[in-house]
Amino acid sequence: MKRKGTADAGTKKRDNFLHQSLFMPKGLPDGAELAYFVKGQKFIQKLIEGYKQGSGIVCGCCERELSPSQFEAHAGMADRRQPYRHVRTSNGLTLHDIALSLSNGQRITTDIGDDMCSICGDSGDLLFCHECCQAVHPACLNLGHLPEGDWHCANCADENGLGRKAVSGESSRIARPIVIRLTRVVKAPEFEIGGCAICREYDFSSTTFDDRTIIFCDQCEKEFHVGCLRDSGQCDLKEVPKDKWFCCDDCKRIYGALQSSVSNGVQIIPTSFSNVIRRRHLEKGLFIDEATDCVQWCILNGKSHYPEDLPLLSSAAAIFQECFDPIVANSGCDLIPAMVYGRSISGQEFGGMYCVVLIVRSVVVSAGLLRIFGREIAELPVVATTREHQGKGYFQALFACIERFLSSLNVESLMLPAAEEALSIWTEKFGFTKMKEEQLMNYQKQLQVTVFKGTSVLVKKVQQIPNNSVNLPDNFPSE
Repeated sequence: MKRKGTADAGTKKRDNFLHQSLFMPKGLPDGAELAYFVKGQKFIQKLIEGYKQGSGIVCGCCERELSPSQFEAHAGMADRRQPYRHVRTSNGLTLHDIALSLSNGQRITTDIGDDMCSICGDSGDLLFCHECCQAVHPACLNLGHLPEGDWHCANCADENGLGRKAVSGESSRIARPIVIRLTRVVKAPEFEIGGCAICREYDFSSTTFDDRTIIFCDQCEKEFHVGCLRDSGQCDLKEVPKDKWFCCDDCKRIYGALQSSVSNGVQIIPTSFSNVIRRRHLEKGLFIDEATDCVQWCILNGKSHYPEDLPLLSSAAAIFQECFDPIVANSGCDLIPAMVYGRSISGQEFGGMYCVVLIVRSVVVSAGLLRIFGREIAELPVVATTREHQGKGYFQALFACIERFLSSLNVESLMLPAAEEALSIWTEKFGFTKMKEEQLMNYQKQLQVTVFKGTSVLVKKVQQIPNNSVNLPDNFPSE
């Protein structure tokens, strides 16, 4: 009995050391969806949910950060003392399974893009699988030269019965990456937001029209006291406006341009942007037909109620839900539909959110959500490309359209929340930098900017494009 106990103790010690890798760099990414499961004779029951954050797990029901053992106890299973074997990710793997895979050299991917080598994780000159678009360096496969014709990774070669010929030079020890989907949770600011943009006070009149009556700009969404507007010389309102109201000429101009773009519908993208798509297809050895000559984009707003826009909005929502788990507020409500269709939910107003899509042969292949708070700043909180069309230049063309549009409106900066593993893509390839905390706090106090837990807020100056035209360089970043 004593010997058995000694062996168990040794195993537990090794397990504890093994499990530390989950919370170290290149371990489980922040935001990874987790849940505690118990297995019965005929069923598996989920007891509580949460997500990985830092060195612990944030519980979905109480928002507390717990250690794995505390998370197990919170599920009412403290006596088990095996949290790593009962906490699972959204794809069904236990934390113990993932730790073992990491110790065997497998890596974790969050399916954020394919412009990094799936073996070493670096960018550069990459070879793309003809089937799944997985990217690798030829050198990482020990290839002396680029293969002729279509190349298939080991997994696609096995699944399609192509044999080892298609993956010549690839080590048989290369394991398929562990794919982890992230839960994006809206981060509530740690201070009171809103208040008059002029005096910064939060008092207001709700029953009578007087100096403390609050009105909102229909574009930047800032709020103002009627009295503060008059005292500052901006405007002297005698009653609550019956139509749209804007705090400045810039907001009025931007709103008008957005509405005009929505009503104009689908537009063909500039030739320079379609050339980027064509070049990416050629780089990957993909067949090119005339589709790249009729790639289109458009700006949509769910509140406009154009019948022809509804299928496009639905397709965009489906892309976001394919690529991300639900984006949840503290109430637990999924915000994706509300953001796409410009609705209000859980105390948050998304009427100023627009959906921008790229369309190929009547199919939406890439989409993003855009909100312009005024001339100073716009945000791009969510972007995604269907898995089938990733790595083909579609998102970079869509991003170029968005930036050109912002430039035409004289918008100065664009911000977005980025997960840790995606930082290098946005900073090195798209020119973003981390926003200073003080600047972010100032924006959060006045605007309903979208920030997700476990992400960094990035910002870039919008490229000012003379005469609303642009020529993309040969090394324009790929998605």
